[in-house]
Amino acid sequence: ADLAISGLDITGYLGSELSTVEFVAVAHANHALHQLGRKLSVQDLQSQMQIVVRDTGLRQPRDAGWLGAEQRWTVGSLATSVAFVSSGLGFAWLPRHLIGRELAEGILKPLPLVQGSIRRPLFYLYTNHDKPLGPATRILIELIKTYDAGQANSLAG
Repeated sequence: ADLAISGLDITGYLGSELSTVEFVAVAHANHALHQLGRKLSVQDLQSQMQIVVRDTGLRQPRDAGWLGAEQRWTVGSLATSVAFVSSGLGFAWLPRHLIGRELAEGILKPLPLVQGSIRRPLFYLYTNHDKPLGPATRILIELIKTYDAGQANSLAG
């Protein structure tokens, strides 16, 4: 790849730090986990369907975020994960910026976890040091960095 954005450290490459993304543990408002009416443990989550986004890596696929739940539904994108969780099919950690409407309308509710209800992984922008970047890739990098800086400023302000 000429360009990669990842929350993982890529061995042999130096990444440019981007912003964090806030992931919130959520389920549909009527999900069984919300009906327990108490703080939830990892054991509570392990008995429920977890929606996990597929790792597309070929060499070292990871199950980052998967709790080892007995039931797991692996999907191909965050949009599909949002749709599944919004339909009541399971729980997941989803990016707050993608579920703002669902949270505001009460379709999704944050899970009251004992710990770990919010995750804020840091992301990095990597380029391929083995070949020169073309003008379009350099423009894309600047656009990503500009957008990321704007998002970080809007969250801080």
